[in-house]
Amino acid sequence: MSPVNACLKWGFIVMTCLIGLASGLTLGLTLFGHGYFHGTDDLEDMMLAIKVLYGIATATFLLAVIGVYGASKGKPWLLIIFSVGMSLTIVFVAFDFVALTILRKQAGELTLIEHRDCWLTPLDTANATNLPMLHEFQHRLQCCGVEKGYEDWGSHIHKSCICEIDEIDCIPAPANSSLYEDHDSSLMIMIYQRPCLPILVHYVNLVIDVMITILATVVLFWSTCLVLAILIVVQLKRKVEVPPVYYSAEAKAGNYASLAENGDIE
Repeated sequence: MSPVNACLKWGFIVMTCLIGLASGLTLGLTLFGHGYFHGTDDLEDMMLAIKVLYGIATATFLLAVIGVYGASKGKPWLLIIFSVGMSLTIVFVAFDFVALTILRKQAGELTLIEHRDCWLTPLDTANATNLPMLHEFQHRLQCCGVEKGYEDWGSHIHKSCICEIDEIDCIPAPANSSLYEDHDSSLMIMIYQRPCLPILVHYVNLVIDVMITILATVVLFWSTCLVLAILIVVQLKRKVEVPPVYYSAEAKAGNYASLAENGDIE
């Protein structure tokens, strides 16, 4: 078994230790999140993501331990196990990367479909159980309506569309709006101009972009460790060529001349 290049070996060990550290941290955060959502209505929706994180974090942590031990002890079979396991993990994460990329292109349509019950226009006749969520969106995102702005509300514009402070994106409410029923008509009411759906899609895309960036970085890092592991296995499996030793009868007989006899020593 031939020796492994020191830079290659220690580079792999350091990177694999970082993978193990990140996996342990992910596992801890997943445990914390599981406990945080336990007993809430959101647990059922989060359970699939929690299970996936449990699986990936546990698998990568065990692979990191196997890889570090195999590299430090010079065990090719352990590094082969690490390479196979890491390859499968990379394929799984790469599949999620592709799925997120496709999801980003369809974020607007999917968001509209998911909340179609409260996006029905005019909004004042929409499902009453979903209107509080829309009111919350309008208040937090400083928007009004879904796709066409305040027009989605018809003549009954909700008070959550009212601008709390003077902003550039605010416009006067229509004169026939229900907002003026209990209000002095001589005072102008300003409402948010922007619809909520484009803003919501923007934040959804932002979250997806962050996840895509994280997954791309993770895949690149894992792929580098995988390449290093394969190179170490190749070096360990490489045969060391030992130069042949020939037998010489003259060397055994001691056919040497004395230096003193040749006058080399005075």
